[in-house]
Amino acid sequence: MASQRVFVVFVLPVILSVTLATAVMADILEKPDRSLQMWPPSSSTHGMQTHVNSTEQNINIVGLEKSYTVDESFSIRVAVMDPSFDCGDLYITIHDAQSDDNVLVQRAFFEQCFVDDDADLPISDSFVASIDSSGSYVIKAEIYDDVDSISVQEEFTVE
Repeated sequence: MASQRVFVVFVLPVILSVTLATAVMADILEKPDRSLQMWPPSSSTHGMQTHVNSTEQNINIVGLEKSYTVDESFSIRVAVMDPSFDCGDLYITIHDAQSDDNVLVQRAFFEQCFVDDDADLPISDSFVASIDSSGSYVIKAEIYDDVDSISVQEEFTVE
């Protein structure tokens, strides 16, 4: 009697779950444009393809001057002309030109949907920064969606 109860309570649900999951996966994979990718592609961006556009800029930093004075506040916007991007997370980072590790300013703007408005980013917000020491700096703007990313970087000086 006890062995039947153990079978019904513990073993039978496991068998039914595996059978049902196999049937659902088989049905999904039979549909067109479906595939099962067990291992993400190896990349430094954790599976995302990165497009850095050198000849054809699909992303631009708007409003950045080549030179600023110490403690001068400046504001930039990001324009995206890539039709494959309509929403994504925007990251803006300023670091020392000699070292990527020396990050001075970094901001994230999540869920930026801009295809309908064709507006500059960030939407309903602004990126304002000031740097308190002279030198050469790099500002980088990156947009990530679920699958892809694009980025642009420009150099400027603070005197």
